[in-house]
Amino acid sequence: MMLRLLTLILLLCPAAPALAANGDGLLLPTLKMLGALALVLGVVLLLYAASRRGLGLLPRGSAQQIEILETRSLGPKKGICLVRVRGEEYLLGLGADRVELISRIGQQGESSFEEQLQLQSGRRS
Repeated sequence: MMLRLLTLILLLCPAAPALAANGDGLLLPTLKMLGALALVLGVVLLLYAASRRGLGLLPRGSAQQIEILETRSLGPKKGICLVRVRGEEYLLGLGADRVELISRIGQQGESSFEEQLQLQSGRRS
């Protein structure tokens, strides 16, 4: 549709001075305005397409710092979640209205999940 409109405007532009000489003084300014509008919309659409394809015109976000490793449901609106933040792993308790830290598991690969669970359960006993 945009291409058809632009083609029509470009085809009418050479004829515009001849029509304006006949006494219709609003045709030429109208065509100029429509041409400028088409040009601006074309540039905006090109920038939008370039930004969607990631051609480097807009800065990209940094690498993800938070990674959800696993989630488990414990019932309606309750669960636990294993999260890695900057290499550290955390076990979070999820409730309907809050998130609570259950345990800091430590560095990635420091010890297995089972060892950490035994360690944490031994502390609470």
